[in-house]
Amino acid sequence: MSRRVLITHMQPTLAALATFVLTDIAIGSVAVALAFGLVASGVPHLLANRRSERRQATLAGLWPELLDHMISGLRSGLSIAETLSGLSTRGPEISRPIFNECHTMLKGGADIGLVFTYIKNQFNDPVADQVCEVLDFARGTGSRDTAVTLRTLGDFIRSDIAVRGEINAKLGWVKNSAVVAAIAPWILLLILSTQPSTLKAFETPAGNLILVLGVLLSVIAYLWMSRVGRIQSVPRIFVGARQ
Repeated sequence: MSRRVLITHMQPTLAALATFVLTDIAIGSVAVALAFGLVASGVPHLLANRRSERRQATLAGLWPELLDHMISGLRSGLSIAETLSGLSTRGPEISRPIFNECHTMLKGGADIGLVFTYIKNQFNDPVADQVCEVLDFARGTGSRDTAVTLRTLGDFIRSDIAVRGEINAKLGWVKNSAVVAAIAPWILLLILSTQPSTLKAFETPAGNLILVLGVLLSVIAYLWMSRVGRIQSVPRIFVGARQ
């Protein structure tokens, strides 16, 4: 296991331990500090999911520009392989490493079908699957209408991105509400923990049970609200298609 993967797996434990120690020092209650530590252990996973969603949305939003470059290359007489290689220098900055690897694979004699599979895996998006299938079909049949098909597909993708952007903006409050609903009770508990009587109450078996239930209900509430505010993803029907 690499150091980076090990650190990633240890992040929840480190977050929980750090929060437990700091809370215990600040308020002097092991039970309350343990509850805060359990809640904090989910923060790295939450942040990782948010980063993954942002990266996924960014990559999906690149396809209209990528298709414009592909169409330009095909109309100028370049082959599909040459067009893909050209995206390593002419495409959007964030996608250049992906197509630079495609260029390396093609230069090394790899079958272009493997290159399509690599693109699908890197983008992890149904739009990438559709584009790769169109290009693969054109490669196999020698279609002269590939550029026209890609232009039509590009118009559809632009429309789909615009609609999904509007829906995401309207449902954004649901995701924000999920975060607030999960964090607010614990902020209130932290404030109330400044009172000795509150700490004494949570040191009892009944208080410990309330803390445990609070952690469980916070997790359930957040997961439920996140599911409500999630747009159903388009199924990747071309995954695993033979190249």
